[in-house]
Parts: sequence; C-alpha cells; structure tokens
Amino acid sequence: MRIKTFSGDFYEIGKQQGKIYSKNGVSFDYVRVNPKLYRNQLKIYQRYYPELLEEFKGIAEAGNFDKDKLIYSFLCEEILFFLKKFHIKPIYTIFGVKNKNGVFVGRNYDWIPITEKFFKVYKVLNPKRNSFIAVTDMGILNKKMVNSKFLYYTVVDAINDKGLYIGFTFAYCKRWSFGLSCVHMAKLITETCSNVKEAIKVFENVPLCCPKNFFLADKNGQMVAIEHIVKKFKVVYPNNDILIKTNHYIDPELAKEDLVLKIDRNHSTFRRYYEVFRKISAIKEKLKQSDIVEILKDKKSGIYQDNEKRKTIWTLSLNMINRNYMLYWGLPEKRRQKILKI
Repeated sequence: MRIKTFSGDFYEIGKQQGKIYSKNGVSFDYVRVNPKLYRNQLKIYQRYYPELLEEFKGIAEAGNFDKDKLIYSFLCEEILFFLKKFHIKPIYTIFGVKNKNGVFVGRNYDWIPITEKFFKVYKVLNPKRNSFIAVTDMGILNKKMVNSKFLYYTVVDAINDKGLYIGFTFAYCKRWSFGLSCVHMAKLITETCSNVKEAIKVFENVPLCCPKNFFLADKNGQMVAIEHIVKKFKVVYPNNDILIKTNHYIDPELAKEDLVLKIDRNHSTFRRYYEVFRKISAIKEKLKQSDIVEILKDKKSGIYQDNEKRKTIWTLSLNMINRNYMLYWGLPEKRRQKILKI
C-alpha cells in the first residue's frame, strides 16, 4: 500500500489535494447550495476552524472548482447525510485495554464492502500543526459514490506525532445542530492536541453538528470515549482498565436518547460489545498486541463483518506506550498488513 504525503501549510496542502481531485474528474456542478445552512455552517468554521477554509480554498483553486459549492459540500455534507434519517445503519467497534504489557487499542471499521478497494492511508506534514497519519474511507457515503469522482481525503482514524489516537463510531440520536462534522473534529484534534486531556478541552469548546462517539488514547496510557449528542457530551472512562465503544451510548443520561434499537431492533452493537468484553476479560492481564487481531477477526461473534451489506474494511492494532501502530485489511483469509509511522 502506497502512503500519500501532503506537506506545507493548509493552503498548499489544499492545492495538492485539489490537483488529485481534478485529475479524478471531481465536479461540484451538481451541488445545490442551501443558503441558510451554508451561512450558519460557514460562521462555525470561520470561528472555530478558519485554517480548514484556507485548505478548501487551495483545493478550489488547484482544481478550478466553484469555491462556494465546494466549501458548502464539505461543510454541510454530514448534516445533509444525517437528515436522510439513517437510511443506512453503520457499525464500528473500538476497544482499549491497559495491563502490565502496555496500553492497547483495537479498531474494526465496518462499511460497504467495495470500500476495501478505495480506502487510503495518508500523511500530513504541516509545520504549523501536529503531523499525523490517517486512515480514510475517502468519504464514501453510499454505493453510488464509489468511483473516483467522489473520493476525498477525510479523517476517520488518525495518530499524530505526539502519540495521540482518535477514531469514531456511529451513534443513533435524532439531534443535530450547526457545528463541525465528525471528520473535521477528528482532524482538528489530531492537528492541535498532544494528549487526551487537551482533546477533551476541544470538545468542551467546539460544537459538533451530528451525534457521534469518539475514542481517544495517548502515549501516556490515558484513554476515554466521548459520547456526543450534539448539544452535550459525556466522557466515559475505562472500567477496570477496559474501555469498549460500539454504537450505543453507555452513559445513563445519554442512553435515554439512544435510538439504535428503535431504528434497528437487530442491530449488533450490544452483541459486539459483549463479545469483545468477554474475549478481553478472559486474557486481560496477559493481553498483548498480537491478541488484538485475534479478537477483531472473529466472524462467528459478529465482531468481524463479512457479508454483502457490511465488511470490516480495516483493522487497527495499536500499542500506545511503545508507539507501535499496525494496520490490517483482508482479514482473516487474505491478511495484509502495514506498519503506520508518522
């Protein structure tokens, strides 16, 4: 797997991406701007993440794209996706374990099977911010978007040069507001934070547009889950040095607004949570990094997805203290792997 590197300030990085998008045949001519939505989202980004707007300007110039349609698309896409009322039912799994061997994080990203052909790993080297390496599904939202004209370098999972990891899982709640999209929140935290404590401060100060669960871990051995319902969030800490995040809210207050079983009574979030917990508990004190893949590649338990609707696109195995980061895909039969280095 070739890892693309983007380097320079935000505008320069945007220009590098814009050239790729232009070559791929990307067009924003189809975009129909909702002036009210655009105006409100633009105010949020101008206040909390103006640097990203510079990146978008670079993309527009290099690709000769309509600037307003491009920026509107990137700022408002998640809200527009959310307002379609969960026409798809994403499922992801992340867990963390702390023992005498270290602090370990495991992650399965489950999505439309064909995404496996398009997902990317890339680096960003910006002298004004933290450098990072990210894994992305290239912004694929549905089967219709699976071609080069709709692929963008978003942030789904990221690890920065300070040893901070962030990833997210889908959440089921009816609330939304004006705010950063989940991929932009993950990018902002990756660029500006050195540890979990600093990341929590960002959540305290920066609004999020749609409900989401975030998982954070750092090289100091700290890890938390952020359960977010837009207007408020809760920090969930490890219990007996184990932290698991699937797709339901664990916090009692937020759980009252959880719609996962109302939307899909057969959703696997509780089963996956239990199966991960059961497997971890059996080996917790002896668990090492190589055990992560064994836990996450289990098809029978439902932790690993492999069917016509959902497939585990990639798996992460992270040793946070030793800063050893592994990416796997094609599990379990056609296993391929890559060491992630910032």
